[in-house]
Amino acid sequence: MPKDIWFKKTRPLIWKRDGHKCTRCGKNVTLEECHIDHIVSGKFGTNHHSNLRTLCRRCHVLRADFRHQGMISKALKDGIIPPNWREHVWEDLD
Repeated sequence: MPKDIWFKKTRPLIWKRDGHKCTRCGKNVTLEECHIDHIVSGKFGTNHHSNLRTLCRRCHVLRADFRHQGMISKALKDGIIPPNWREHVWEDLD
């Protein structure tokens, strides 16, 4: 999906659909700070709206997905997640 479509159409649509809240913890998030997460990521994931959800930064970083590992050190530095962050990692239960 081209970046302009993602940022101008998809992100606002999913954020509005999810009530401007993190679907994990319920925290209110602005469009600028929200993270649009792929429920199923990688080669089996799609950009279909049913596979997308709004998360806050903390919940996105703590999601059990190896693709998110690059976000951990910055989130630690910024105080978004605690030093014992491994105890707070979550995953979707089917």
